[in-house]
Amino acid sequence: MDGGSAIDYPLLAREVNYHLISSFAIQLWDMVLTSQSEIEHIWPKPWNSFFKWLYLSLRYLSLAIQLFHQFAVPYLNSGQALQSSCFAWYVYSALIVQFQTTAVEVILAARVYALFNRSRRIAIILGSLMTVEYIILVVVVGSYFHRIPSIPYCILSRPPYQIIYHAIAVVTTQSTLLGLALIKPVLARRAGWGRAPLVSLLIRDGTATYFIICVIFFCVGSFCKLRDERTVIMFFWIISIISSCGCRLIVNMQRLAVAEKFAPRSPLTSEIEVEFSYQSM
Repeated sequence: MDGGSAIDYPLLAREVNYHLISSFAIQLWDMVLTSQSEIEHIWPKPWNSFFKWLYLSLRYLSLAIQLFHQFAVPYLNSGQALQSSCFAWYVYSALIVQFQTTAVEVILAARVYALFNRSRRIAIILGSLMTVEYIILVVVVGSYFHRIPSIPYCILSRPPYQIIYHAIAVVTTQSTLLGLALIKPVLARRAGWGRAPLVSLLIRDGTATYFIICVIFFCVGSFCKLRDERTVIMFFWIISIISSCGCRLIVNMQRLAVAEKFAPRSPLTSEIEVEFSYQSM
């Protein structure tokens, strides 16, 4: 927003509420669209399955968070919220965004890890990149904490431009995941199984996820660079879009794993032991 003009906070608050409700509606719509796949491929999995719990967290915990926002955001924009509530909101929103992002990265990292035959070097590289994201986030939140303004519409304060560094870290991790997923098939073609269904799935899902996350965090960076008070709307859309994205990644892999049971075992499936990453977890 233009710093030289008076800020119409009530108008901005209404805009935020529109995005709040829209993102929640889109998430509900996606849940309905994927409900049949969830029943077929997620619920039959054992309760000790890591990816079952990750799916349920992305789907239903995210839904509960969005529902909570329908009540919390109007309160925070009512002019009656305590400054301590505003502090808590900023810490909470940062942690939720990082959890959502990490969940999707873990799904993609598990695929790449399996694709490279559980390479410890790959695990260290990807784990280090995710750790850097948390370190940058802690530094950004810590440096901004004492600068949160005391205004009636506390979630409409201007965001710290340092969030751009965190966005760059996320895009770097995603670029590494996509790069590794694209490199392996090149090597796989020499072994004669570069066109296996799993390779195609990894490339398709990895590319789509990379594009989606890059667009999201480019928007976040743009809002922060412009010091726009409406940056909070990206928080609501991140929850909705990344939740849907992560759930579809898990369902797609489970669907392929089921198909592999009724088809000849491909060389790639034997080579990377995909069951380790998706059926036994």
